[in-house]
Amino acid sequence: MHSPKVTVWCGSTGSFIIEPLFFETQRPVNGWKTVTANAQRYLTLLLQKDVTCLLEKDVLSTVTFMQDGATSHTANPVKEFSIQTFGEKGIVSKCCKFPWHPRSPDLTPADFRLWGYLKSRVYQFRPSNLSELKDVIRRELSCIQPDILRSAVAGFVTRLKCVILCGGGHVEHILL
Repeated sequence: MHSPKVTVWCGSTGSFIIEPLFFETQRPVNGWKTVTANAQRYLTLLLQKDVTCLLEKDVLSTVTFMQDGATSHTANPVKEFSIQTFGEKGIVSKCCKFPWHPRSPDLTPADFRLWGYLKSRVYQFRPSNLSELKDVIRRELSCIQPDILRSAVAGFVTRLKCVILCGGGHVEHILL
């Protein structure tokens, strides 16, 4: 409960990863402190990292923006910004035109494939402090190849087809 930890966000597409952002604030004494991802911090992240990167790579209009039902993701200012930026048909999120059901299995490419892959890579190095942990996360994210990203998206499509076959029910027995 009180162990040192990081809160990290990372965006991904089928061809690239948006560099990670660690939710933290600098203290006058003892350096950085991990903070929660509240609505204002998340909105700042979307403005400064996510959308900026997608615009730079000229893919904003082709992206389907997916996020879970976390409170910071569904706050009114975030929802309004997301709809304005991605359009109502370009968002899969709780409280939007295409809702992501809060009890749905974590089928997104990041939840199902990328975070597990990243954790397996990061913990091979057994970081001994938060600074090392953040460095390893950054390094390992930068090493993820496009074929892994494409595979994660292809697996997502496969899982969605299984969900449809099961009428929205559990799919673990099909995916094994």
